[in-house]
Amino acid sequence: MLAFVACVPSVYSQLTAPGRNWASATQYVNTTEQDSIFTFFASTGALRCKHSTGGVADYSWYRYNSKLPVSDRFELFFSESGVVSSMQTGLTEGGYRVEVVSAGIIETYTVWLFTDNIQINRVDAVNRCDFLELVAITTPSSYVIEYDRFVYHDLSKTMHSANYGYGKTYFSDIVWQASDSRISFSQSSSLRQTIEGPAPLYNSTYDVAITNVFGRSLSAQTGEITAIAASAVQKVQVETDGVWADYASGTDYEALLGLRLESESVNADSLYWFVLNQSVVDYDQQYVVIWRDSSLFSARVEAYPTKDLMRPGHFKIRHLAYNTSSGCKDSVDLDIKVDSSKIAAESIPNVFSPNNDGVNDMFVFITPEESVKSIQSFSIKIFSRSGRQVYEHSGDPREWKGWNGKVKGSGADASEGVYFFIIEAKGWDNREFDYGPYKGFLHLYRGK
Repeated sequence: MLAFVACVPSVYSQLTAPGRNWASATQYVNTTEQDSIFTFFASTGALRCKHSTGGVADYSWYRYNSKLPVSDRFELFFSESGVVSSMQTGLTEGGYRVEVVSAGIIETYTVWLFTDNIQINRVDAVNRCDFLELVAITTPSSYVIEYDRFVYHDLSKTMHSANYGYGKTYFSDIVWQASDSRISFSQSSSLRQTIEGPAPLYNSTYDVAITNVFGRSLSAQTGEITAIAASAVQKVQVETDGVWADYASGTDYEALLGLRLESESVNADSLYWFVLNQSVVDYDQQYVVIWRDSSLFSARVEAYPTKDLMRPGHFKIRHLAYNTSSGCKDSVDLDIKVDSSKIAAESIPNVFSPNNDGVNDMFVFITPEESVKSIQSFSIKIFSRSGRQVYEHSGDPREWKGWNGKVKGSGADASEGVYFFIIEAKGWDNREFDYGPYKGFLHLYRGK
């Protein structure tokens, strides 16, 4: 019977692997004694063995064959006698056992030899409008590496079950990079990398670098890949009192709303803008295009929707960016609500005191920026109790400064007392403001 002697690289030196690049030990489950694993960064490897006595010995070399019955799996392939050491070169990947006999003392050494000659042949690219997929192609294939390479068998188990751990973790450290730093990766440690949401918007070369489980480095690079995707980006500004300001979500905007649409799209040469209004079509709420514009990116990147269209309602501002050479396009929507017309009844005071004390000196809307919205036309008339008209005004209610208590025409102070006002207004949504609280009495006081 052969004596079983475990060989771990850091402890045993009777079976060595000259020129090996990496070494470790097996992880047999049912024993604490482990065998060596040697890895060569080449197509073949070499093993040298000698007897622990250092004397002349006879050597029998066996190779592991997993297709044979368990008891016969180590097949003899070479033997020699009367030498101090025996060496085998050109060994392919697999398990090896050496029986050494010297002066009647039998020693047996077992080792697993891996040959890491994996190569990255190229990086294939699938370039689409919505994604770029990069695949590092290896020889042999990643499937073969995972299930047919770097396999050793657990000799402590009855059926010598296979351990695929090194093949399965071979590509565990993978880093992708683009020459254009604006392109980012998910870094999933995979030979297949997909860039989406958006696809690359800039021309770039792509590198893949692999540090495998044995510490060996592999790399490959693509040629420059032209970006074909387009990304629609728009900046929307609104006009408030003649001043442009960035659109702010949740802000109340009034009709007629002035809009400035600026494209900040990437990798597009043709730009399109659409304004859609929510309307009732066939008894259903739908968005209907009410305005459109287009431009070449090289000509202009801004558009101004017709202001008269931006009446009270719900709108979508849609921007489409198009790359004519690739046919790729992208769009982005922004929802805007233009307030319905409004003159809040509680904003109309029923008393004021034009005595120049700085308090309640004008008959005017209370907080008009909140209480008056989207008014197309506005007029107010004020009458004395005798029916004499003492004041009138028409125009933009937001610009109305109010009645200061002076009689129209004469400039004289109106007397203290009760007056009657009539407000008539029409919203941009055609709502009328001319009844109920928009007609009533107000009290003028001049006392301190």
